[in-house]
Amino acid sequence: MDVMEPEVVQAIKSGRKIEAIKRLRELRGIGLKEAKQQVERYARENHIEIPTDSNGSMVFLLLVILVLLGYFAFRYLS
Repeated sequence: MDVMEPEVVQAIKSGRKIEAIKRLRELRGIGLKEAKQQVERYARENHIEIPTDSNGSMVFLLLVILVLLGYFAFRYLS
């Protein structure tokens, strides 16, 4: 298990993966790919769940809007 800088660990624990990668790159002078791998490995080895960057909430919002539009179209155009 790697020793990780406290500010990077705090960013990881707070779910700020991009910030953690950015700080790790600055502190260690490493590349993007290596920093990303180290952050993900640290989180995995320490059982810290990092939220994924998914578009799930946007898809849900779009579906809600479409359902509402369908409802109002059916109600007022029938």
